[in-house]
Amino acid sequence: MSFFWQGRIGEKPSDLLKHYYAETMREPLFLEALHQWDKAQVIVLGEQGIAPAEAVACLVKAVAEMEKEGVIEARKALWNVIHGGEEYMRKHCEEEKSGWLHLGRSSPSIRVVASRIAFRNLQLQIIATALDLRTKMIDVAEQHVETLMPGYSYIQHIEPTTFGHYLMSFVEPLERDFKRFMSAYANTNISAVGTGAAYGIEFALDLERFDELLGFDAAPWNARDSIRNYDYMLETYMALALMHSTLGRIGMDFLIWHSAEFDFIRLPGRLSITSSISPQMRIPYVLEFVHGTSGLITGRLMEALAITKTASDQLEMATMLPAEFWKCADESRRAMGALTDALADMTVNKERMAQCANDHWSQASTVVGYLVKEHGMSYRTGHQILAHMMHTVADQNIPPSQVSPDVLENAVQEYTGRKIGVTREVLERLFDAMHCVRERKYRAGAAPERVHEHIAAARANVAEDRKFVVSAVGRIEAAGHKMTSAFAALQKRYERSTAA
Repeated sequence: MSFFWQGRIGEKPSDLLKHYYAETMREPLFLEALHQWDKAQVIVLGEQGIAPAEAVACLVKAVAEMEKEGVIEARKALWNVIHGGEEYMRKHCEEEKSGWLHLGRSSPSIRVVASRIAFRNLQLQIIATALDLRTKMIDVAEQHVETLMPGYSYIQHIEPTTFGHYLMSFVEPLERDFKRFMSAYANTNISAVGTGAAYGIEFALDLERFDELLGFDAAPWNARDSIRNYDYMLETYMALALMHSTLGRIGMDFLIWHSAEFDFIRLPGRLSITSSISPQMRIPYVLEFVHGTSGLITGRLMEALAITKTASDQLEMATMLPAEFWKCADESRRAMGALTDALADMTVNKERMAQCANDHWSQASTVVGYLVKEHGMSYRTGHQILAHMMHTVADQNIPPSQVSPDVLENAVQEYTGRKIGVTREVLERLFDAMHCVRERKYRAGAAPERVHEHIAAARANVAEDRKFVVSAVGRIEAAGHKMTSAFAALQKRYERSTAA
């Protein structure tokens, strides 16, 4: 039982209560965050001289003892997670000393401050992993700027493209995901220190010093908002779900392309399994995980939104939202790592991709473009000429390589009554799928020069985004160094006073 419940409740808590109140919060990152706030509380009490010197001396000694024992292990052994710091200190200090730790705090404010610290750390870990994935995607795209492949719509060939252009189409949403995580981080890293039970505190604690020691970037305006609203958590769930929706689609594309029918890519053996009954199968299992993780995280987003359907003063969100996010963050990092690994060492079947791009009439729209640009026809007229021509060729499974100039000439004449003089040289140029790609040379197109421009811009964006991560991590680390120095100074002060 929590030490301060005994006087009011009397009975021992049930196993179910233990699970919901305590067990769901025993996450190492959260326990470490709780310790950081407890330590900052002791420092501020000592620096301001608010608590009696003998109380601060005992608290300092207890904090040092916990760190010597190991913060995570020491706190895991305590029944009460939120008030574990005070419970531990009661073993070293009587209540008149240990009780000062709770000055200006409440269960919700302790939980929220620690949750914000833990969440921001997870956000930065996720962002850093996503940046690694983005970098690898750009690297692989650069290797395949001229790797010809079909572009698809409704899983049918639409126009030729390159594997590099395809991959870069996913770099863009990952950049937008980064901005969403930046917003979530900014809204998370707001201090909730000094909010009390949601209505502020009556003690003149140095709240700015707390924020400095804990690495918060901003202060709250309204105490109730700070510890009753959890939209910063939901924003993080949403950013994660959106990102994995994109990654899940890549995973599904790659799964399809790994099949014998496509044979576009092949993953290395370390990322694959085989069937227990069909030994010929080479199953790219990690891609299943990448795709499946998007569903798991989307499901957890729905859970998170449902949990918030309460009265505005209910507190189940404070426990349940973080408890589920630990799992989401772990699954996310693993899925991104798997996709990064797959991209790094997959074998791309360039010959098969090029064959498919050339054999199934993805060049048709380029022929329409030729009729427009070189013969002055409207786009719709050119489109209808090719539509009629497809009855003769595509519907008969005749590939472009087997079509003679008279087929196009006849289609034009039948539809318009004109002769345009189609030559073999013109036809070979139009039916060359790589020529079709090079024709897409205007803004955002698949032409190699456009993709190279995109890659250069994307690399610059990655460099800028890494600066954000380095800066954020640096500020948190600087706060940690200040905390360490301030605590060491307190230790020395009370060691001298004890010696005197």
